[in-house]
Amino acid sequence: MNTGGPSTDDLREHYRRLIDKHGLSVGMCWTVLVPEDRTASFPLEEVGARLSGGTLHELHEAAPLSAMVPCDGDTYPVVVDRSGSAIALFEYDYLGSSLPVLQRLSQGARVYSAWWNVNFHNRLCFAAGGELILTVDAFFPGSPDHHPGLAQWPGLAAMTDFFTEFKEEDEDDEDDDDYDGYDWMAAWLTVIDQTTGARLTTEWFQTEHPYVTVCMPDAAR
Repeated sequence: MNTGGPSTDDLREHYRRLIDKHGLSVGMCWTVLVPEDRTASFPLEEVGARLSGGTLHELHEAAPLSAMVPCDGDTYPVVVDRSGSAIALFEYDYLGSSLPVLQRLSQGARVYSAWWNVNFHNRLCFAAGGELILTVDAFFPGSPDHHPGLAQWPGLAAMTDFFTEFKEEDEDDEDDDDYDGYDWMAAWLTVIDQTTGARLTTEWFQTEHPYVTVCMPDAAR
């Protein structure tokens, strides 16, 4: 976990603004792979092979994010770039949050993934050693006792305000001035940031990144 960086509140505000500025509330997946050996990092080609499950894939030179929109049949692009010793994956769909991909990516690594779509279907996941350790739904997070693997992610365990049972009556509470539709998204990106050191910024969105194309739905199997 990072120390000496922005406070949790400052990071949440940073991500609220980022989500709003770049229209990320309509859907995205941010997956960060941290090698168990922090002195080493996986080759990008190896990450691409894990992402694709050994099916047809190709690693491409750096390109703007406008190139990451699926447009050719089953060809599906995912940003795969370095962030220190970690590897960060960004996409506008769900591949990095799927169970088979998390199992493959987490061989010899710890993997953290936040995904949501335009309908607010969502998953926050943590996998390690080829196993899914934790998955959380933002609207039904339950309590810490509902997540036996939570102890393996201390940063999320410390986010006690997030683990509050969803109350159905809150859905109709239109007078709640404190409601922030980006709050849970910002909280998820914050805890991944604090855990891995990988940070999304406006500069990141304006920078070109290498990416992998895989064949969907083969890669999700």
